[in-house]
Amino acid sequence: MSKNEVVIQFSGGIDSLYLAYSLSKKYDKVHLLTFNKGYLHFGFNFSKPNIDNLKKILGEDKIVYNLIDMKPLFKEMAVKGFMKNSKKFGNETAWCIPCRASMAIMSILYSIKNDISDYTDGANWEQAPDGEKIIVTADNFPEYLQLIKDYSKKHGINYFSPLYEENTREERRNLLIKLGFKIDWNSLDVENPKALKNFFKKDFYKRYQPMCISGWLMHWKRNLFNKKEEFNIQELVSFIKQKMETVGDEFIKNQLSK
Repeated sequence: MSKNEVVIQFSGGIDSLYLAYSLSKKYDKVHLLTFNKGYLHFGFNFSKPNIDNLKKILGEDKIVYNLIDMKPLFKEMAVKGFMKNSKKFGNETAWCIPCRASMAIMSILYSIKNDISDYTDGANWEQAPDGEKIIVTADNFPEYLQLIKDYSKKHGINYFSPLYEENTREERRNLLIKLGFKIDWNSLDVENPKALKNFFKKDFYKRYQPMCISGWLMHWKRNLFNKKEEFNIQELVSFIKQKMETVGDEFIKNQLSK
């Protein structure tokens, strides 16, 4: 693979938006992939102002944006057997991690099809186990990221997480605002941004990235009461590894055979 291009899992949030801007200095072309899992997932056009601004700053040919339908894969990875898995492992492991793993699988498939060797996402240390201010999420844990790296390597693709070694989320946010990008109100260091009282503030509804209602519902205790999701990282990694090596491998094989 000789293309000097990179794939970014693009949520439209601070981290993936910053990556799109910063990695454009290293790569000839940046591919932004936004994923639609098909279950209470809305607002995919909300990112358009920021995508347009990226193209304005970096050039039309520098940015490639794609909305990827991953519902069939996500259905196999998470929806089937969800009740059983949720009862055993919790919602984070049963719903949200299969979602992120599905994004990784789709990114690998896209990279293979387009002869691109590198892909990344917004994983960062501030949302990892020792992170500050932000409630941690399992897809930022080193153990999960190592699994994604190993799985990608098996398929000939290089996954890397540069935000683990770069600046802070506050610095990224400030740079993006200076460059004219739009940031969601609840990403502006608002105290308890998803608290029930904020539903009555108009700024709460100004969105510049898609809305995952199903994910919000899975974490309603966290979002309303700042209660962390309890999970065992070893069980989580073992669970999702098995899913990726069966469902994921079969999905990639079938798609490439077409």
